[in-house]
Amino acid sequence: MVRIKISLGIVVAIIVLSVSGIFVLDYKTDRVLKLLEETRSYSDEGDNEKALEAADSLEKEWEKYHTYASIFVRNDKITNVQTSMSRLKPLIEKDNDELNAEFENAKSGLEWIIESEIPKLTNIL
Repeated sequence: MVRIKISLGIVVAIIVLSVSGIFVLDYKTDRVLKLLEETRSYSDEGDNEKALEAADSLEKEWEKYHTYASIFVRNDKITNVQTSMSRLKPLIEKDNDELNAEFENAKSGLEWIIESEIPKLTNIL
């Protein structure tokens, strides 16, 4: 009987950690998306100094997110977004035409992580 209680306790702990991890991942993704949009708005306005400051805070938040998300998300999804995130700051500095494409690529990659990893009826079945 003790083994059954321990087994049930382990199963419940795994379920609770998984569900709470999904909510935290969703929250952290929203924070990164908000910083990405803020950086993009400064860049679109032509204020490169504020855009670079926002890119620095985005980079710090991305590093925290990357560490956390690597527990729950497959590495290939994170790597695709990492490539775009690492290109943002140099593109802002050079005021390159590809900057908006990188913003969109990073945004769509983050949204894809959430859409594919959070269990919904459509991706369970």
